[in-house]
Amino acid sequence: MEKRKRTRHTYKGPIIYRQLGPARAGSVHDLNERGLMVTLAERFPVGTLLDLLLSLGERSIRAEAEVVWSQDASTEQATSWLHRLKFTSLDLQDRLSLELFIAVAFSGEGGAGEAVVKEVRPKP
Repeated sequence: MEKRKRTRHTYKGPIIYRQLGPARAGSVHDLNERGLMVTLAERFPVGTLLDLLLSLGERSIRAEAEVVWSQDASTEQATSWLHRLKFTSLDLQDRLSLELFIAVAFSGEGGAGEAVVKEVRPKP
């Protein structure tokens, strides 16, 4: 039985993230109005807060998100880890942009769909 209140939409796009130190690039796997699944170059423990810059079509939004799940470390040397992030801070304009993007990009039958956005690189 599905427990989610919001549908996760498949979305392949870039994300820039930062905790302490320089910004780094990652990639988004899915998203909804409350959070997203991302691949990051480092593993963060549950509870870690991250600053995000997320590209949504023609617009980018800034958000703060908390790690609510991260992939277990493997016995092999991993170079990227999956994380589930929950938005904790999103200003009104960015929240509206996110909701509009989701409504337009995934307005196909049943609200499910897939969106892809070009790569964005962090500024040095």
